[in-house]
Amino acid sequence: MHGGILKNLSYDVPDIAKHFVSVGHWRWNFVESTHFWSSGLYPILGIPDGLVRPDYALLFKLIHPEDRPRTMEPGFVRQSETVPPSTFRIVRPDSGICTVMSRVEVTTAHDGRPLSAHGTLVDISDPALLARAEAAQRQRDRAIFESVRAFTSTTFVFPFNKFSQEWLDLVGLPEGDLLQDPTRPFVKEDGSQWRERMEGLYLSRRLAQVLPNLRLANGDIARYRMMLVPLLNDAGHVESWTNFIGPIQLRIRPTGRLRLGLEQRLEAGHIRAARALLDWSMTDLSRASGVSLSTIRRLEGCITSVSVANRNQAIGALRSAGIVFSFFDETTIAVSRGRRISF
Repeated sequence: MHGGILKNLSYDVPDIAKHFVSVGHWRWNFVESTHFWSSGLYPILGIPDGLVRPDYALLFKLIHPEDRPRTMEPGFVRQSETVPPSTFRIVRPDSGICTVMSRVEVTTAHDGRPLSAHGTLVDISDPALLARAEAAQRQRDRAIFESVRAFTSTTFVFPFNKFSQEWLDLVGLPEGDLLQDPTRPFVKEDGSQWRERMEGLYLSRRLAQVLPNLRLANGDIARYRMMLVPLLNDAGHVESWTNFIGPIQLRIRPTGRLRLGLEQRLEAGHIRAARALLDWSMTDLSRASGVSLSTIRRLEGCITSVSVANRNQAIGALRSAGIVFSFFDETTIAVSRGRRISF
């Protein structure tokens, strides 16, 4: 079957930008510490062209305080290989507000070290424009599903009270039947095992990965990979659940919510092990990540005592140095050094 890398579904801003009136671009060169804003970005931000010197930190400050995505924080963008798409409000200097859709692409060196970031902001304040963007997203998601029979979905309620159209089409069962018994597409043995584990995993806020044999809509029985990943907010509560379903042969490189949820599974021991593989001291990790030495000490003692942004910076620095985090025995996270596909 298909052996390529499947990336988490995201808005494809370049393909839909032609439908919008206001589109702006920014660029941040990490190596040279230089910034660029296109002429189209200034009116979105409500700033006269040329009035201020382009700077990503200023752009981030203009995001509405209630909307600021953790993944748009300067530290995250500077240290990450991928930045998931997001939608947020911009508060202009004159107090005007507009809603924008953001897409960021990060350029990396051969060793994985982030070199620069290029972002696109699209003004979608008009509800009709937002509807078109969402329709374009659904079309792109569907194209991926039709191509590789894999998909990613997110729910804010668990257990599920609704299933994606891709899942219904994959297994060929009515939604009502699946709501009564979500394991109906599983062969009998696999279904009973999953049913027993489901409630415990939910209560413990743990991720789950199973490799069941599924009965597909065309009558075939095929082995699939199913990952259910909780994404926690800053208070430690489950914000959402992201579900990935794809053929077992398909290699994946998670991004977006899926990757963020997986990285939240890392513990202090993973950070210590990664540093040991690199023969780094805590001071070395502090210098490479831009995180203070005292914060690194706290990180390696209790990872949840450190802010999400600082965790992301430390993890990004370890990735750039060649550290790979990958699954082993379903839900165990292994730490190694190399350039394999990982999360």
